[in-house]
This record gives sequence, C-alpha cells and structure tokens, in this order.
Amino acid sequence: MHLEGADIGPQDEEGHATVEREDATNSLKAWLKPAYPDLNVAPKQEITLPFSVDIPANADPGSHWGALLAITAPAAQSNGAAVNVRTGVILLVHVLGPVTEKLVLESVSVPRFAESPPIPIEARFRNEGTVHEAPQGTIEVRNLFGSVVATGTLPVRNVLPGVVRRIGTSVGEGVWLGQYTVYLRAKYGDAGQELYSQENIWVVPWRTQGWKVLLGLGFVLWVIIARRRFRAFWIVLKTGLPPPKDY
Repeated sequence: MHLEGADIGPQDEEGHATVEREDATNSLKAWLKPAYPDLNVAPKQEITLPFSVDIPANADPGSHWGALLAITAPAAQSNGAAVNVRTGVILLVHVLGPVTEKLVLESVSVPRFAESPPIPIEARFRNEGTVHEAPQGTIEVRNLFGSVVATGTLPVRNVLPGVVRRIGTSVGEGVWLGQYTVYLRAKYGDAGQELYSQENIWVVPWRTQGWKVLLGLGFVLWVIIARRRFRAFWIVLKTGLPPPKDY
C-alpha cells in the first residue's frame, strides 16, 4: 500500500468530491506527510496510519483542502489488465488570519402544491468568501392563522469557497389542508450572520381526503336538485294536505 496526498474538487452540488488538480492557493496536497508512505498490510489486519499536516509559515489565510489516499498495489486480472484501489479521507484546514466570510442563499425550493406532509425543502448556498462555512438552518412552518405547525433543522454541511452546496431535508406530519408558509433562517460564521427565506405552499390531500370532499359536494348538489320535493314534503307534514299542483 502506498500513501500520498492528493488534490480534490467538488463533483456536484451534493457534496461529492473527486480527485483532481486544485488551485494552488487552496491545495493541501503538499502539506500532507504520512509517517509510512509505503507499507504492507496483512489480510484481516487493522492498522493505524499516522500523518501530519505541515503548514508553511507563509500559507494564505482561509480554507485549504485535500485528501490522504491509500493506494493498493495493482492486482493483475485474468485478461492481463491491472486494477488498483484508492481510498482516503478528506481534510479541511482553516489557516487563521484575515479572511472573508460571505455565504449567499442562492435559492430555496419548496413545492407549490403537496398532498400531505412531510414537505421537502432544498436550500442552495453559495460561498463567496475565502473560508469554508457550515450553515446552521432552522425551519418553521406556519398556517394561515400564523400558528406554528412544524419545525425542523437543515443538516450541517460544509460549503467550500467558490462552491454551491445543495442541502435538503423535510418537515411536518399529520393532516394539513390549505396554504402554509415555510420560513428558513440560517446562520454562519463567527459573527453569526443570518440568511432568511420565506416560501408559500398549498397542501391539498386530494388522494386521501378527496372522497370526503366529493361526497359532501354530491350531497349539496342532491339537496339543491331535490329542494322542491323537500318543500312539498314539508307542506304535507305541516298542513296534512297535498301540496298545490303548481307548487
């Protein structure tokens, strides 16, 4: 097995990373020093792999990232090809000094209509600063009367500088009907800067409760159509005489 540092970069907005060349200002590759760059590991053996992060004195303040990879020796296949396996751990380092903390709430996605809770909520954060941030978001859902019907929190995820990170969750339970407002508040940074969003959603449980609505509408329609018969029946009960022919 061989150990070495590597650069990583974001693969998508879900937080997946891939090994690729990174900007030198953010690279952590050259700082990683494994104690045992090459070693043999016996089958079923569990080992500890110590390493150090050697930060130069002139390192730029802010976030630096990379990965420590463990690479197995190529294993020959029957067709003559060779395969090796790489696994590793992602490292984020914050070098102290003057940094810029700026996180932007790019968008908040809430469906316009839903049949029932839980309500899916997806927030996209863009980091325009120089240090990675982990926003802490709280969610509050209120009905038309302003009463709180559900609360929740966003999972805490790191957002690298220059990257957009999508963070999702869902809130609510029970039977809802009508319009609701979803409030999202997120704080980040040492100063606790706050981001805010407000979205509306209509919840109509037409599949589970729609038959009750149709039954009620059918009853009202039947009453409207049969109102003359009801009136005639009432006259018979009140007077004991048949209703007029032109009634």
